[in-house]
This record gives sequence, C-alpha cells and structure tokens, in this order.
Amino acid sequence: MATTVYDIARAAGVGRTTVLRALWDKEHINPETKARIKKIAAEMNYRPNFIARSLVQGRSSFIGVLVTPSIFPSSPATIDVLETALREAGYSMLLESSGGYPGGEARALERMAGCRVAGVIAVPASSTSNPECYQQFVESGASMVVIDRRVEGLRCPQVTGNDYRAGYLAAEHLISLGHRRIAYMAIPESSHAGRERARGIREAAAAAGIEIPPFMIVETGFDAAAGELAMRRLLGLPAPPTAVIARHDIVAVGAMRANAAAGLSIPRDISVIGNGNVWFSDVLMVPLTTLRHPIEKMAGLAVRKLLDMVSGEQVEPTTEILDVDFVERASTGPPPASSSAP
Repeated sequence: MATTVYDIARAAGVGRTTVLRALWDKEHINPETKARIKKIAAEMNYRPNFIARSLVQGRSSFIGVLVTPSIFPSSPATIDVLETALREAGYSMLLESSGGYPGGEARALERMAGCRVAGVIAVPASSTSNPECYQQFVESGASMVVIDRRVEGLRCPQVTGNDYRAGYLAAEHLISLGHRRIAYMAIPESSHAGRERARGIREAAAAAGIEIPPFMIVETGFDAAAGELAMRRLLGLPAPPTAVIARHDIVAVGAMRANAAAGLSIPRDISVIGNGNVWFSDVLMVPLTTLRHPIEKMAGLAVRKLLDMVSGEQVEPTTEILDVDFVERASTGPPPASSSAP
C-alpha cells in the first residue's frame, strides 16, 4: 500500500495541512518542521501525486464527471441532472470515461487534472478497482464526491444505494411467490456492495427458513456473456434453481438468453430478477423485474456536496445510503408445479 499524507502526519505528529504545506513548499511553516516532514516522507518512500496537486493549484469553470459505461447506467436523465445542476451553478461538465479497463480510471483522472477541473464526481468501476488513484486525489486536497459506490477507507463524501435492501427485497419477493431454490449471480464479496447484497439475500432467505447453499451463488462478470455462462452452469445442477437474482440487469439478460436456449419459458419455468432498472429492462420480450436505484437523486446530492466543497465549505467525508425501490414486471412468477423443495 502506498504511503499517504495521513501516514506522514501520524509519524510526524502534525496535521495533514501542515504536511501538505511542507511537501508543497508553502509559506507559514517553520523551516525545521518542514525539513523534518520532508525527511520522514523520504524515509517512508512517499511519492507525491503531482497530477492531483494541479487540481488544487489551478481551478477552472469545469467539473469533471468520471463514469464507467458498463457499470453506471448513464441514462440521459442522469447526465441531465448533473449537467443542469452544474450549469446553474456556473460550471460546465467535463465527461470522461474510464473505458472499463485496468488503469483507465487513473488515466481519466489525469486527463481531467490536465484540464484543471475544479473538482470531480466519480463513479468507480467497483469499490476495489483502483482505490489508490482516488485516495491520492483526495489526499492532495482536491474536491471529489463518489457516487453509486462505497470505496471503504476513502475520506471523501460518498453517495450510494442500499445494496443490502436491494438483495433483501429481491429474495423476499421470490420467496413470497413460493420459490425455495434461489440462485444468485453475485458481485464478488471482496467489494462492499457484494457483501451487502449477499447479506440481504441470505437474511431474507433465513427469515423464511431457507438456506441458499454455496453452489447456488456464482460470482459473475459484468456483461450478458457472464450471465449466460453462469446460468448454464446453474441449469446443469441436479436440482437447478427455479429463480435467479442477477447482480445487474445486463447480467439478467444473459441469464434469460441461456434459459431460452435451454427451452425454458420465463416466468413459467424459471423467474429472473435484475438490478439497476436500466433503460432496456422494461422493453425486453419479457419485461424484467428489477431494483431501481435512485441514480438521479444521487447525482443531485453529489453535485450539491461537490459545489459546497469547491466553494470552500467543510463537507464531512460521510457516506449517504439512499433507499432502493422494487419494480415488479413479468419476469417473475410462482415456481413450476413440478419443482420440489430442496
């Protein structure tokens, strides 16, 4: 793990601001203190992030918005919320994509820093994808708000949906229809969202006296092909599931494709639930039952927090968790009469 400004501050027994003044050769700091801090930083192999530093030293009328297209359901409405709120505050939006590949987030942040944006609203690819590049930006003093993710340990405001509730509501709905063999195409539990979603599903099942065995939980990638592959694996079980909860709507599409290829009818033979309520979820051949995350509300709240930070106000680095809504459509129904309890 890279040495941070906070590590140096603890070792030197001073505050973060004092460390930044020393490292950036600012005024209003005792020369001996500056020399001691620089010595400690060198001993700890601290590598300053000059890209992030440029955010602090050169403001502009642009706010950067970093998205991961395959993750963030960037509906026009969401982008409109961001752009309208920023425009009303006198800022223009600089939209950047991480490209969805390793290192893409760091490069996108570098591009925005090169434009000297006043701050950044970021949608990380995942809570564990590349936390160091975000951490370095935050530690530099740059203004940043994270949206639709919870990156643990990151000291900046974050706004996200309630993943525990999303998992619980999905499982609760299927159980209410009579399902007992429920599978989950999962987010890796190395991430906060993954752990919370899985906890919600398991606790809803436990409340009904149902156990979801490990072989019914398959970690998947984030595309339709991953959903299709996972569904084929689940259908190969001796007692396949009568219902499946997918980590995202696009993964659910892959699951639906695999079921169709196997000659199964949705929801007569198997029920499918997605997550995200992306634009295509209600125009599929079988409209998809899903969870709606308040993306537009998250965006509006993130803009307000970031603008407060840019204007010099103190904004606490807390995480706000917004509730999700269950959206029932035609892809869920009772289990087939031929199914039996596990």
